[in-house]
Formats: sequence, C-alpha cells, structure tokens
Amino acid sequence: MIDKDDALRLRIEALRVLARTNEPNRAVLIERNIEDYLKTAGSEKPSLERLRDAIEREEVEKRADEDWSMAKDYVRSRLSWLA
Repeated sequence: MIDKDDALRLRIEALRVLARTNEPNRAVLIERNIEDYLKTAGSEKPSLERLRDAIEREEVEKRADEDWSMAKDYVRSRLSWLA
C-alpha cells in the first residue's frame, strides 16, 4: 500500500510533467490528477493543504518551462470551497 507521502510524491511528479507540457487538455488532466490524489489521500482539507505546500515548493525551484499556475489555482479553488 502507498503511504500518504508516497502518494503525494507521485502526484507531484505527474503534475511536474503536466507543468511542462502544452497539452491542449492540460487543465483537465491536472484536475483529474488532483482528484485522484484526493480519493486516496484521506481527509480532504489536510490533503489539499499538503498538495498546496508541495506545489509552492516546486514553484520556488523556478525550473525552466514549468507553469504551476493551473495546479495552484485548482487547489486554491478547492480549498476555498471548503472554507
């Protein structure tokens, strides 16, 4: 069984690939990836907060050709729904 840290790491790796692509369906793929993570991660709000923090750490890296805005905005919107 995959623990929470491994599940988060796997999702961040997938989101990193999506952050680098110009795939026309990128937003849908990002949302599905996040929703799949939430199905297995446990409590929704803490899981979204962990994901938000991980995305922020990725953004700090400022790697070339990565755009985390869609993932960041989706997580932010999901968190606002819970507020």
